[in-house]
Amino acid sequence: MEDESLVLKIKQGDRQAFDEIYQKYKRPILNYIYRFIGSLHSAEELTQETFVRVYINIHKYEPRAKFTSWVYRIAGNLARNFLRHASYDKRISVFIKDAESGEGRHASVVENIADNRGRPDRQAQSKEEQDLVQRAIDELPARLKEAVILCDIEGFSYDEAADIMDCRPMTVGSRLSRGRQRLAKLLCYTGDE
Repeated sequence: MEDESLVLKIKQGDRQAFDEIYQKYKRPILNYIYRFIGSLHSAEELTQETFVRVYINIHKYEPRAKFTSWVYRIAGNLARNFLRHASYDKRISVFIKDAESGEGRHASVVENIADNRGRPDRQAQSKEEQDLVQRAIDELPARLKEAVILCDIEGFSYDEAADIMDCRPMTVGSRLSRGRQRLAKLLCYTGDE
């Protein structure tokens, strides 16, 4: 069923329609928030809070914007508020050393942090490498981080990300470019640990 039809039913008090929306967006929102803040436990809590706010404020949703944009905007606002008030470890170690050969290598952001279900070769990658990329993303300022997560990881277009971030598509492109440049620098750092 289309999101707009489900929203209309939710506004009329249909609990089943809300459950459908929740099931449809729970995993993508959890992934988005987790990538944004870097803590699974806190991301789970913020995901629940996102859907509480969706339920409470569904009457405020206007169909002129995509429903996904509205839900992601709520989640993004909660994640930014969390980062503003949380104290979290921002140390980064960016050089991956192979235990057997002793050789090091660098990681690619999108390859290592995006969803790789169904690709056995990617599933076999080390957890250490994924953690490394997540820590690099954690180093980004919130606005750059949000653009990288929405466009590179979640696969949103510039227009869709602009709706979520409440800015122009050109601004999304600029933030994405700066975010990618900073990530490249962070992931190419080869200083001693």
